[in-house]
This record gives sequence, C-alpha cells and structure tokens, in this order.
Amino acid sequence: MRYDSGHITEIAGYRLTIRLGSGGMGDVYKAYNATLNRTAAIKMLHQKEMGDRFRNEAYIQSSVSHPNIARLYEYLVTGETACIIMEFVEGDPLDVYLHRRGKLSNEETENIVKQIAAALAYLHSKDILHRDIKPQNFKVQPNGIITMLDFGIAKNKYTPKLTQQGYMVGTTEYMAPEQFRQQVEKKSDIWSLGVLAYELITGHMPFGADNAVTMRFKIEKGDYTKPRILIPTVSAKLNTVIEKCLQVNPLSRISAAGVEMLLGDKKTQSALKSKTTTPIQLKVSRKTGMIAVAVVLIIAVAITILNGSDEKPLGEGLPGEKDNTVQKSSENQKLTIDVPNATNAYIVFPDGSTEKLPYDISGKEGENFEFTLRADGYESKKIEVPITVGRKSYEYNLEKIKE
Repeated sequence: MRYDSGHITEIAGYRLTIRLGSGGMGDVYKAYNATLNRTAAIKMLHQKEMGDRFRNEAYIQSSVSHPNIARLYEYLVTGETACIIMEFVEGDPLDVYLHRRGKLSNEETENIVKQIAAALAYLHSKDILHRDIKPQNFKVQPNGIITMLDFGIAKNKYTPKLTQQGYMVGTTEYMAPEQFRQQVEKKSDIWSLGVLAYELITGHMPFGADNAVTMRFKIEKGDYTKPRILIPTVSAKLNTVIEKCLQVNPLSRISAAGVEMLLGDKKTQSALKSKTTTPIQLKVSRKTGMIAVAVVLIIAVAITILNGSDEKPLGEGLPGEKDNTVQKSSENQKLTIDVPNATNAYIVFPDGSTEKLPYDISGKEGENFEFTLRADGYESKKIEVPITVGRKSYEYNLEKIKE
C-alpha cells in the first residue's frame, strides 16, 4: 500500500486511477495492475464496524461464477483497510442508463430482465439470496450484457446474523412485503425483479409514495397501477412477468428460472411448445387395441343416450351457453376509477361535469370513456379507458407540479 499526502494510491500492485463512487460501506476506485496488465475495480471499506458484512460480501462473490456476475479477484486486508478487488465492468450503471433514456422498449427491457433472471436463477440454485435487486447494482455494457456488481447484503446458509432484531435490510422501493417482517426468501428477489422490470418499461416506480409508511402500505397490499395503463404497448411477455413477480404471497410468485424461460427467444419457446404438445406414442398389441376401440364405442353410445333430445352439431357448447355469453357482454359493467396518491383528486368529463374520486363508471363492454383526472398541486392527466368484462378498476398516479 502506498500513500500520497495521506491518501492511498496503490493496493496490492494496483494503482488507483479514478474514484468511481461511494457505497454504504466505503469507496470504489478504478485501478490498474501493470504486472498483470489488468484493470480492476477496488472497493475499500472505511466503516470498521461493517467489517463482518464486507467480509461476507467477498466470501459470497468469490463463490460464484456466471456470465452476468462480476468476478472477484481478491479479498485482502492491508494495514487497517479491507479491500475487495474485482472485475472492472465497462458501461453505465443501469439506473444512469434508464435516467438518460426515460424508459426502455419492450425488446430491451425483456433482454435486461432475462439476463438478471439468469443470474438470480444461478444464485438461487446455490442457496444465495441477493436481497438488493435494483438498477444501481447492475451495469449495462456497450455490447448489451448486464452485469451484477454488488453483494453488499447478500446472504447464504453460512452467513452469520449481521442485522439486529427489528431492523430491515434492502432498498424500500424494491422490497417485498415479507421483507418488512424480516422473512426474506428467494422469492423476495423475484418481487424486486418485478419492480425493476416495471420501472424499466414504464419509467415509473410501481409503488411510488410521498413517505415510507404509505409506500409500505401499498407494497404489502400489492397496490400498483398496471403497466398497460401507463404503456399500452407493453408486450404480453413483460406484462405476464411483472404480474407473476408482484404477487403478495411469495408462494404465488414465479421463479427466476421461470422468468428466464418466459422471456426466452422464439427458438426456445418453439422447442418448449413442441416438447409439451408432442403426443406420447405407445406400442399396443392388436388385442389391446380392439378392447380400446370397444370402450370408446360404449362411451359414445352412453353420451348419446344421456343427451336425449338435446342433440346439437358436434363442436357446439352446451344448450344455452352461447346465449349466456352474449347476455353477459351486453350487461352494464362497473369500472372504478381512482387516484390513490392524491386525496383531493376528482374526475372531469367532456361535458364539464365533475365527480370526486374514487368514482364508478358504468357502461357496456367495448365502450370507451374519455375524461381528465385533476387534483390540487398535481399535473392533470387525460385518460381514455375501455369497458371490458373482468376488469373492475383502474388506478392512476398523478405527477406533482414542480415549483
């Protein structure tokens, strides 16, 4: 270790060149080792009381090897300073990348989420919980590869208890409902992945709020505006992934491997479809085949007798089924409109009439309603919604007026 005017300039043969930023436990530098001709990122711990957590981070990261996870080269303590020397990854942090773009396309979001899901599936197969999935912990390389960088609060079965009773670890906006009760599991990472996917495709957080208490309440209820309301062109695959990730009950959430499969390329999906729809071929004797034919004939005769006078062409549903469907779609459907982030919100119709929110719109399936949402201190938002069978409500978030 070399010092210059009280500052460290070299560690283990690596010359510090650029300070990349600061984290919860210390600073991160870009460094170069001339002997190895290697560029690295070096994390330096400055908070001694966090030594056990820093050491745990190094232990977990050193135990993994995956294309979407940064490699750890070395962990060392020099003097009184603990350091993690790891792979330097070119590109922008995902949060910076998203901020510059505003929101991402379906294709790019699917590609990013699929890569993160692949890294999570690998970690979960090794019983490692990341516990802090958020854009700041990933980098977007120029070639489109996503790399996981940080394992600061990761946990495996050998991780000692590092958090005091009653304290939570994680970033509130991305935390799963069970994390508020200190009941973290693999599916907690899946919830965070769903929040991240939502943020990438819409440019908004699903559980935005003015204070932590309101945000926790929304998270624990799973109360968020569906992505299709904000981005009508969101792909079916992404919509499904977000819905299956943001299930309040962890048992109802999809796995990381399931997300990766859902977002797989067309060749993979085609192969999976072919695999699941290929009929099973059985070799049977002539005698067995004759018995099977006889059984089928007996069943067919029984069905004909039971149908009696209710004969109808093959392929039609049960008597009256079609009529019931038509009747259902012709009935008035009720649709509740609300703006949960503004208590004084109201709805303005084209004729100028107003109603306080929440408000129920009534109409037949296929009808479209246009209106404007307003609230004191918030930007107005023009909305057009269709009446559809099965959809009971729409919730919107209004943006605060910037002073």
